[in-house]
Amino acid sequence: MNETSKMNKLMIMTIMGIIAVCFIIAEIMPHRRTVFHGVVLGAFVSCLNVLHMAYKVRKISIAAAGGSKKRVTLGFSFRIATSILAIVLALEFPHYFNDIAVCASLAAGQFVLFIVGFVMVLNED
Repeated sequence: MNETSKMNKLMIMTIMGIIAVCFIIAEIMPHRRTVFHGVVLGAFVSCLNVLHMAYKVRKISIAAAGGSKKRVTLGFSFRIATSILAIVLALEFPHYFNDIAVCASLAAGQFVLFIVGFVMVLNED
């Protein structure tokens, strides 16, 4: 297993842990349920965006190594569309999702990936 796959696996496990904790806290504190459901939605979309970016980077590196002339993009439109969809869901269903929590947690995957990478570098020594 290469480092990228290991980082992706650790990021997925961390995000799923965050999602599980948010669901538990949402059940304990029902008056703040929309906030934690918003965090769950934003964290899930963020994780999806990070995994899609890793997939596209892997495809670009394979295309570059093979000398392929086929045009390969980073998929920015897909990632921005999923983020906008999460925000629209939060705005459309305010009794299920808090829009500020969704917007704030859309960067959770990038922060978790940074922390996981930092911990992996520290554990190498």
